[in-house]
Parts: sequence; structure tokens; C-alpha cells
Amino acid sequence: MLERKEQAWEREMAVLVEEKEELVAELKHLKEVGSVSQEQLNTMYADYGITSDDNQRLAKEKHWLITEGFGAFLTTVAQSEDFKNGLEEVYGAYRDAGYQAGLKDGYIYSAQGLGRKETPLYDSKAKKRLSKLDKELGNKTPVLLKKILEHPMISVDELKALFSSVGPSSSKSVSGGGSP
Repeated sequence: MLERKEQAWEREMAVLVEEKEELVAELKHLKEVGSVSQEQLNTMYADYGITSDDNQRLAKEKHWLITEGFGAFLTTVAQSEDFKNGLEEVYGAYRDAGYQAGLKDGYIYSAQGLGRKETPLYDSKAKKRLSKLDKELGNKTPVLLKKILEHPMISVDELKALFSSVGPSSSKSVSGGGSP
């Protein structure tokens, strides 16, 4: 008796799985055709058990991700010890290379009898400029993030297009230059 019930249950599950696959195929087809009416969507959502509450929750989550989530992610990454330590190591290497180049040039200019201010590479304002640029960098909001924040209800396709237009292989700048 139990065996027959299990077989009947397996047949019912197979029918349900087949119906679900048909619904998925129909939904994909309708999305491709672009002729999905609200009534058809409501029916399919009901078939899948998706409610308007689910849609509202998803819309709220999308809004949060766009308006706060991306920025929070970037801030978390930028403030993480791994990132800061790696960046500090790179800065240190640049500094050390600069010191070495400066010492080498200094010895050369000294051998020529030139004073510090007479050397062609001497810049008395370099330290101030570095401090200013460092402060400005900390206050910048990347152009991509600005665009997303300006349009919090952006579609996923538009978001993907934004990402690809300023991605790693793009020549466009993500930082956008300048302060907010």
C-alpha cells in the first residue's frame, strides 16, 4: 500500500515538474516576444507563488542596493585592512622608488655643483599638492556611482550597460575627475 502511494506521489511530482518546466518555457518565450500582458504575468506569478508583496520587497531591495548597497560595499572594501594594507604597500614602493630616484639625481646634480633649488626637478610645492590631491581623492564619488544614485529605479539592463561602458576594458574614467 505504501509503495503504491509513493508511486502515485512520484507521478504527481513528475507532472508538477513538467508543468513548471512548461511554464518556464512559456515565460521565456513571452519575454522574448515582448508581448506579455499584465494579466499573463499575474497568472504566471500566481502559478509560481510570487505575490505582489514579493514584488514590492524585491523593488525595495533593488532600491536599497542601488542607493545604499553599492556605496556601502565600496566603502567596506576601501576601509578593509586587506585593501588598506595592499594600498599602503604600493604607496610605500612608490615612495621608496621616488626616494631612490631622488637620491640618484641629487648625487648627479651635486656632482655638477648645483644647489637644491637649482636642480630642474626641484618642486617646493610638491608636498602641498600631494596633500591636496589625497584629500580630494577621499572626497570623490565615482561617476558611475553618481549616475546610479541619480537614477535609483534604473533597470537591470541599463545598469549592465553602465557597467560595461566604464568597465575595466573601457577607456572611460570611472572616477570622473573633480570633487562632488
